[in-house]
Amino acid sequence: MSKAEQDLETARFGLGTDNRGDELRPSSRLDATVQMCLQLNLHTRCNTYLPFAQLVHLEQVDERTYRSTAPPFSPGGDVGIGRAYGGHVYMQAAWAACQTVGAGFLLHHVSGNFLLPGLTNLPFIYKVHLIRDGRSYVTRIVNVTQAKGKGICFTCTCSFKLEETSPLDAQEKVDVEDKYRGVLAGKRPEDFEECPGMDVPWYWKRREETGFNDAFPGLEARKVDMGPYNDDKHPLDRRQLILYRTLGEMTNDPNMHLCAHLYASDRNSLFIVANHFDVGDIFTQMGSLVHTVVFHTGMKELLLGPSKDGTSWLDDPRGRWFCKEDFSDRVAAGRGLFHSKVWAPDGTHVISILQDGMIRVTKKPNATIEEKEAVRRKELGWKPREKL
Repeated sequence: MSKAEQDLETARFGLGTDNRGDELRPSSRLDATVQMCLQLNLHTRCNTYLPFAQLVHLEQVDERTYRSTAPPFSPGGDVGIGRAYGGHVYMQAAWAACQTVGAGFLLHHVSGNFLLPGLTNLPFIYKVHLIRDGRSYVTRIVNVTQAKGKGICFTCTCSFKLEETSPLDAQEKVDVEDKYRGVLAGKRPEDFEECPGMDVPWYWKRREETGFNDAFPGLEARKVDMGPYNDDKHPLDRRQLILYRTLGEMTNDPNMHLCAHLYASDRNSLFIVANHFDVGDIFTQMGSLVHTVVFHTGMKELLLGPSKDGTSWLDDPRGRWFCKEDFSDRVAAGRGLFHSKVWAPDGTHVISILQDGMIRVTKKPNATIEEKEAVRRKELGWKPREKL
């Protein structure tokens, strides 16, 4: 087992060992790592496996204000651009809102706007605003700040509802394992590589040459090799499967499980759009603008953690997997639209994700002749669309 695999296994069960091999209390080594990062302001060097329950933790400042305690993942680490992973502030903002609602109210819709890049060397401050407390629905707005005097870096609206069932329940019937049997046949989730720290060609090459990949805190996320499925398809017909489950033990709070799904929802999202349209190696700017997540079902279908059912390839007694099916159907005006459907092990469509993000392939508003030609060469390589 490699060092990275050992660290992943340690985080999966929320335990650490010191350099003598003695077992420590759960997550104590990880606590020390977090404190070191906070003290030295080296968050970009502190991409480390971390139990989700520790990653999501917030310190209460006053009645409706909270502060992050764990450093965010920074895509690419020391070779990245030094920004925080958007899913970190997204899920923590929702978790802050969760602290202000009554028992039984569960997240069902979160929509957030990314206004400034997230810094990796300062905590996020979450201010929750109570908009409405209804009988069945509750609404909160969360404004997030970091650097003093820089204003709000992220804002979101979180909607909660009491759980209910309905005789009206319809969804597209998809057997993911059968639909993608060409890339999934005979494989378990663990057979696929962990998602790359940055899902772009130069990072793939670096990983191949060095064997290094940035550790991702909170989740174990695996990227299915979709080459055999995507190679003969037009960008609009390409798909990417991401399989994920939480690291460490989860509490019984259902909203924590929902926040873990929120955290997963942004994993490599815009990178996937750029790669599907073959501009992963030529884009000049990229950034999330608006990210929306809708939960469709009750908690039974959304709970993370051990699954002994064994009827699905995604069931696992160490933690069942969820499958994120990613795609894009529009790029224009310096932006790309990211879609995702999340499937539970039993085939239930549990979550829908939509992101409007900036993906520029020019350095200035007006493309140069060279930039136009670079994009045209990519388009010439696109396969015809599938006939409906």
